[in-house]
Amino acid sequence: MRRRSLLFQSLALVLFSLALGGCAAKERTKPLSPVFLEDRDVSAKDEELPFLHAWIDPELPPGYYNKVYFRSVSFDKLPPDAWKASRSSFLTKESEFKKHAQDLADYFKQQLVDEVSQYKNGSFQVVDQAEEHGLVFDVELTELEFSHPVQKAGMLLVPVPGAAVMFSAVSDPHVAFAARVYDGKTGKLIATLGDRKFPPLRVLDVNKLTITSSAREIVQAWAEIIAEGLNRDRFKKVGDRGIFRILPW
Repeated sequence: MRRRSLLFQSLALVLFSLALGGCAAKERTKPLSPVFLEDRDVSAKDEELPFLHAWIDPELPPGYYNKVYFRSVSFDKLPPDAWKASRSSFLTKESEFKKHAQDLADYFKQQLVDEVSQYKNGSFQVVDQAEEHGLVFDVELTELEFSHPVQKAGMLLVPVPGAAVMFSAVSDPHVAFAARVYDGKTGKLIATLGDRKFPPLRVLDVNKLTITSSAREIVQAWAEIIAEGLNRDRFKKVGDRGIFRILPW
């Protein structure tokens, strides 16, 4: 009888998740926002780049760039009420959200610097100003939802299959970014990038038990990808991310 009861509970949770999970599913599949990229076609995508949007000036001379300046990573373009999606017992005020968002932006910038600087046999030098033969990156966080630690912990403790999956379907931490890349000498816009990511699905996701760990995991992955893209030869594999063409600088 107990086994049958657990089965009915599991079925009920699955049906409940299907009913409530539409919002999260829509969040995962909706088109990328044009915020910070209003002058670009954000539906444009290079199939060899692991981003939802990528545009690169096709006339860039190969091998011309060998420096990169990560000028800014900010969150100024987030909607005024963006913090409400992250509200939890550990995050109750907009000011707290902004502090965590600033910390995340700073972390993203530092990871970009570290990943490129420490890339083995890398061909790019990280600099602290715009220079000739250099790229200049300006990055905006355009979507941001932090984890909900108390709720996540509760769902992980529920001994019913599907419970944690149900909660993930209703609300998931995620981050989206947009980047504009300029020529360091002329200031000409030469590339734009954009992406939205959710943390990997795990049976037991300890990262979701803290407010910022999932978001940090996401931006860390982006920093690794960008470092790889700057340094890899054309059509070489980047870890387990599949084929990734070098950005032609």
